[in-house]
Amino acid sequence: MNAINVVPIVNAVDRVQRQVNELTVQVGRVDANVGRVSVDVQTTRAELQALTAEFRQFVHQAGLTANVQRSETALGNVEAALDREYGHYKVVRRTSVGTLQAFDIGNVSNDTVQQISEELMIQTPRYWLAPALVALAAWSRDDRELADKSVQTAFTRDRAKTSLFFALVLRRQGRLDASSRWLRAYLSAQDPRALGREFAVVFEAAAHDAFGTHGCAAVEQQLAEWNELLRSDPAVVDAQAQIWVDELTTLRGSVDDSVYPVLLRHSPGWPHYKALLESASAFGFAVEKYRRIADTDTPLVQSVQDQLDDLLEQLVTEYDDEELPFQREVAYHRAVIETGGDTGRARLVADSTTRALDEKMDAVSLQTQIGVHPDEMGVSVGAQKLAIGAGRDDLRTAVGDYANAYRSRFIDVLEIVLAPDHSQLAVAMGFPGWKTDTATTQELSEVSLAETWHRACAGHIEAIRFRPATAVWPVLLACVVAWFGVAVFDVAGGLLALAAFGGAAWWVVRKKRVADERVRHAEAARGQALQYSIDIYRAAIAEFVDARLAYQEADAGERDILELIGGWPIAAGREKGH
Repeated sequence: MNAINVVPIVNAVDRVQRQVNELTVQVGRVDANVGRVSVDVQTTRAELQALTAEFRQFVHQAGLTANVQRSETALGNVEAALDREYGHYKVVRRTSVGTLQAFDIGNVSNDTVQQISEELMIQTPRYWLAPALVALAAWSRDDRELADKSVQTAFTRDRAKTSLFFALVLRRQGRLDASSRWLRAYLSAQDPRALGREFAVVFEAAAHDAFGTHGCAAVEQQLAEWNELLRSDPAVVDAQAQIWVDELTTLRGSVDDSVYPVLLRHSPGWPHYKALLESASAFGFAVEKYRRIADTDTPLVQSVQDQLDDLLEQLVTEYDDEELPFQREVAYHRAVIETGGDTGRARLVADSTTRALDEKMDAVSLQTQIGVHPDEMGVSVGAQKLAIGAGRDDLRTAVGDYANAYRSRFIDVLEIVLAPDHSQLAVAMGFPGWKTDTATTQELSEVSLAETWHRACAGHIEAIRFRPATAVWPVLLACVVAWFGVAVFDVAGGLLALAAFGGAAWWVVRKKRVADERVRHAEAARGQALQYSIDIYRAAIAEFVDARLAYQEADAGERDILELIGGWPIAAGREKGH
């Protein structure tokens, strides 16, 4: 019998063994790479989440910046249109006061005044002040016919402002009887439910006794009658409180999310609590604003003439009705710029401001608007203080209404949620998510969190632990190779079988070693993962405590504003001896 050459078989077995070894090494490398890839994936996911948050913040900020830029452009266009359409009114306004001052000094000829006033009359055919200026020029020349005709023209264009203008001019010239007649004509012609914005000038004059004793007494008596009449209507009274509520709303502060980053991310109820905190903050800002107003000195001007010049300038520089649409648009775009592009808050501010630009309003509302928006109404701090004093009961009611509104939405418990992806280890270990609330004690919450992590880690470890069943298929494969080798190659087949079983045993040992290593890593990371989650929970609780203290402090500001209102001088414009 010829001997079988086993060398090729042995070589084949060696090759198979080397391939098995190489395959095992490759499997080990794949396991290691899979582990690294898993870690990289979790790291990438966390970084992606951070980048997403940053991108959203960037988009939000970019939107605000774009809003500001659009409003800056629109504001320039509106102001340009306003100047184009009504810029010539400014010339008439400046000229009117300048004319009166020129008459005092006597350094301008009547012919010059006549020429300028008549030119302005031609250039501004619908404006009430132009014929009034012509009347002044005619009066200075004793041209009664032209003066009467010009007064009638001005009176036709705007009865109220013309009456008030000549009441102020005649008072400035010391002609008290004539001034009082014009003033009474003005007051008698007024509808207390639809006063023009020029009445703010009357209020300003009354605040400083600019009309003299009899004139101011007439204004005060008329105001008292109107107030008694109008305040018998509950709707009017409620409207005043609402104006002040709107003022408090615009004074709210903004909570910086960077102060409460953990609540922002892990508390679904934080936006609601943040809104409560911002609402309560209005009291502190209101106290700061109105205490500064109360503490502002309002001394008498040096002379009645100076007072009247100021009032005349205030009257003639007041927006005319046809200009108001432009002014409302200006108010909105300025609010957008001032609020940094927050169009929602800008709309609140602009709406509150443009109410003061209404063409007509009742006498009570006009006084309230003087107290809230003195700049828009064109009055001094002295008049503002007087108006606030007159309406302090409305302000007191508004404070209660405003506080009740946000307190009715109050929540004292926030939910804290740790999502399955709140950390890299949470994702890697299959953390299912966990939640608690700020009313649950810290001890119970941390026990619950630890139990959740214990179950998650146990499940993860069980999933990666080496199981004997893992060795079944390599052993079966080795058995098949051994049977095939013995059946085909006889003696050499034994070597092949030995190599197959050796390779299977090596693979199983390698697999178990890798699994055991992963289990050790998981067990070692268990405490770290739990502690990281506990740190987040504790940080959320600490931020909630800070937020609750901030809310309580802000909410207590109601007492301060009520105290300020209670001590407000009712006759603020007369503190210095009026």
